[in-house]
Amino acid sequence: MSPGWKAAAVVLAAGCVAEVVRRRRRGNWVARAFRELDVRDRTLREEAPGTVDLRHEAHRLRELGDAAGALEVHERLLAARVDALGADHPQVLVTRFNHAGHIWEAGDEAGALAAYEQILADMVRVLGEDHPETRWTRNVLTIRRNKAQGAP
Repeated sequence: MSPGWKAAAVVLAAGCVAEVVRRRRRGNWVARAFRELDVRDRTLREEAPGTVDLRHEAHRLRELGDAAGALEVHERLLAARVDALGADHPQVLVTRFNHAGHIWEAGDEAGALAAYEQILADMVRVLGEDHPETRWTRNVLTIRRNKAQGAP
């Protein structure tokens, strides 16, 4: 066998191994996505039926530019989710993150930064340092701190 054929065989074998690894990762990703959807579906069933309406109303008000009204509705949503799921439930942590965004948009930068800092500490405690939601919260907190300090 010539050296050119040997090199081609090695490249072909490496490509086959890479495809097997890619397929396994994709399979794991799909399975994780279905598990997450199942968890979210169960979460929505555990909540009071009105929470979905509150979420939609807060979103509608936010889109219309009524930041104060959206904040008030979102406060009720957050309270309902905490009552239904508990303060450390991952969906409640995400709702608290979104609530900090409503506080920011309502013009209370200091209150929003304090809320982001508290939710980051709780996400690290509940979800761990490397969880995607924790990393996202840390990034948003950094961006918002920079904006509050006037940095570009």
